[in-house]
Amino acid sequence: MTVFGYDYFADHAKGAKVATPKLLEHPPAPRAPPLTGGGQDYAYEVLNSPDGTRSVQQIRDAVSAEYGPIELDLVAGYLRALANIGVV
Repeated sequence: MTVFGYDYFADHAKGAKVATPKLLEHPPAPRAPPLTGGGQDYAYEVLNSPDGTRSVQQIRDAVSAEYGPIELDLVAGYLRALANIGVV
């Protein structure tokens, strides 16, 4: 959602009065390699996961398997924010 210095989410969230989701601020958890992802890593995978059949829980489980545990409410909040700006 960010390319060449342009942040699509930030730009559209302002107009829709959508607060920055807490998922984007999620720090990487210390762990033996492979290292877990930070908020941007989770956000990228969550953004690419909705397919019309997966539940929020299934998306959270898949992303957690790749980057490490993440709270369901962080994933749900990010998906709600994406929906509010018309992305999903």
